[in-house]
Amino acid sequence: MGFERIRVLRHLLGGLAGNPYGTMDSPTPSLQSQAELRAMINALQEHEMADQVLDELSLAVFDTETTGFVPTEDCLLSIGAVCLDPGVRETIPDFHTYVKLPKDRIIPDVVVQLTGITEQTVADAPDLGYALQIFLQFIGDRILVAHHAAHDIRFINANLRKSWGVELHHQVLDTGKIAMALHRFKKYPTLDILLALYEIDTVHRHTALGDALMTALVIRRQLAILKEEGVQTLGQLWERLLVLEHELRP
Repeated sequence: MGFERIRVLRHLLGGLAGNPYGTMDSPTPSLQSQAELRAMINALQEHEMADQVLDELSLAVFDTETTGFVPTEDCLLSIGAVCLDPGVRETIPDFHTYVKLPKDRIIPDVVVQLTGITEQTVADAPDLGYALQIFLQFIGDRILVAHHAAHDIRFINANLRKSWGVELHHQVLDTGKIAMALHRFKKYPTLDILLALYEIDTVHRHTALGDALMTALVIRRQLAILKEEGVQTLGQLWERLLVLEHELRP
């Protein structure tokens, strides 16, 4: 894959670059930037996955709970995921594991109150390396889906590097970015906003598996809307997200 396509996919597939809460209010793009956008879209169209039909994608929707927001300093507490595979829409295979906390670490009170996870909860959990191993076995080579995906991907990758010296190379779709492209939100929407928008019941919020299950319902709804709007393939979705990325540039 050429450098241009690598740069395009890094922009699109890992959540919003730079400030994920940027506004849609941006100046009219220059002729040069319009030419660059066309070149990047052409590069996407050449990508080997661009023609995959959205209805036929194999997706793994996931979420994490952590002790904070800094991957190099804070710890993973739990990982939840569900699989959405073509033709298997009624029964959703799911995955959840807590992660053992290092001996010298504690869970902040605010995290306990938000997630319900205590140090006793994770006392007998798998250690970090094994938790990540069974998570990778569950997701396989599916496209990953998450809300505010950049946060979860950073945590998973930081801990994969620490445990195994590797990183994820999966393609990633972010439900918040898709929502911005579909509904023209001026700021990156919270998961709660999307649950309300799509009339999805809130169940086990701020738990890894609960949030993953609700995000799976969100992405299903978004894919249905995209199909109604004539977006049939992964490449066409990437193009929509690329235009959004372009508009968010300062």
